[in-house]
Amino acid sequence: MKRNLLAGLGVVAALFAMQFTQADAQGGLFDRFTPCAQVGECNPCDDDSSCDPCGDVDSCSKKSSKWFATGYIEAGFFANEYGQKNFYNPRTPGYSHNNVLYGNGGYSNATDGRYAPLQNVAHTGGQLNQLYLSVGRAVDGKRGLDIGGTTDFTFGTDAYLVQSNGLEYGAGHGLANDSWGTGDYYSAIAQAYLEIAYKKWNVKIGKVYTPFGSNSYKSTDRFFYSLADTYAMVPATALAAYATYTVNDKLSVYGGWAQPDQFGETSDDNAFLFGFDLQVSKRLALSYALGVGTNETDPTNDIDYFVQSLVAKYQVNRRLTQVFDWSLYNINPEVGDRQGVYGINTESIYQYNSRWAFGFRAGWGRNINDFLYPSAGGGQGYDNKYTFSLGANWTPRKWLTVKTELRYDKFEDTAAFYTHNDDGTARAAGKTDQFSGGVSAIVKF
Repeated sequence: MKRNLLAGLGVVAALFAMQFTQADAQGGLFDRFTPCAQVGECNPCDDDSSCDPCGDVDSCSKKSSKWFATGYIEAGFFANEYGQKNFYNPRTPGYSHNNVLYGNGGYSNATDGRYAPLQNVAHTGGQLNQLYLSVGRAVDGKRGLDIGGTTDFTFGTDAYLVQSNGLEYGAGHGLANDSWGTGDYYSAIAQAYLEIAYKKWNVKIGKVYTPFGSNSYKSTDRFFYSLADTYAMVPATALAAYATYTVNDKLSVYGGWAQPDQFGETSDDNAFLFGFDLQVSKRLALSYALGVGTNETDPTNDIDYFVQSLVAKYQVNRRLTQVFDWSLYNINPEVGDRQGVYGINTESIYQYNSRWAFGFRAGWGRNINDFLYPSAGGGQGYDNKYTFSLGANWTPRKWLTVKTELRYDKFEDTAAFYTHNDDGTARAAGKTDQFSGGVSAIVKF
């Protein structure tokens, strides 16, 4: 396994060396720091309203047609120092991305390399992370009522992250494995919503990405190959109906109803969603999101939950951008102890030139009563976790981006997480920290 890791690092070194032989690209991956750019390294041309506070869809395209069909594919290689592979336990019909509201099947066992603690990359080996297709019609309410919508389909090792209880899996689909995929590969309808715009108002109804946190599921909208730990702390998608009001060119607010990480599986889970996006100055942007709700699925144990995140993005200068993300998820059941998780994630992105960008990421998370990554027998959750990543993005063409990353994870106050050898046998003494890394390529079409 060490040979594989060294080989992967060799590929990284080769990619760095290639910068001296390539022609200049037209633009860097993060060459989009305009007043319309929003926090979370998102694309201002993305259909997610939290990434388009200016609401000017037409300015994002040279074409006059509002109909669109786009996509990309990301594939890569990831490895770790122990040769840790993926090990699977059947996930229960009560699986949930954030392991909160539908039982303890959320991230299954801590030895599941794709689930914990690396969320979107298999522990070791080559993988197709995301095949992503997006079709729909953009809206522009400046001239009056306009109706459109978006449907996004995704397939790969990442797709389980945006599956919804009641759509791609869940009690309505019978057995645990009767979902859209198994093992490493899954598929999902990441988004499917109707969008209505009228002057300063925008309404979305359907399955949407949630506005929590700074990391995006879409690999084209984040710098690092792997996801930050804060992504696991908050819901990824929701069945929602909410309205966004653009107060002015600096402030937009939104509010409405949501069901986190599900798609109509039950009517006994309802949350109030609220938030705002504020362009404080030319350099500083803030985004706040809040979700408060109650899950009454279990007739003997109602669960109140509270979710919030605050993201700050500061443009230090023309080349350097700093992102700060604080996220929290807390549940308070009628029966049992309170559970929750909270943490911070910081990213420093330096745009060296039009082809190369470099990044450093640091994160800390606090886990309460095994909220995340519990083992099948219990007691394998953690209290504190630290994560550090170094990364580089190389963009030789507008349609091609190569990402490299070296990552370190450290658990405290926990039993060992890295417990298997590369042949699948149990290790006599597990580990609580791990170096890992990989390289991926994104091709847009």
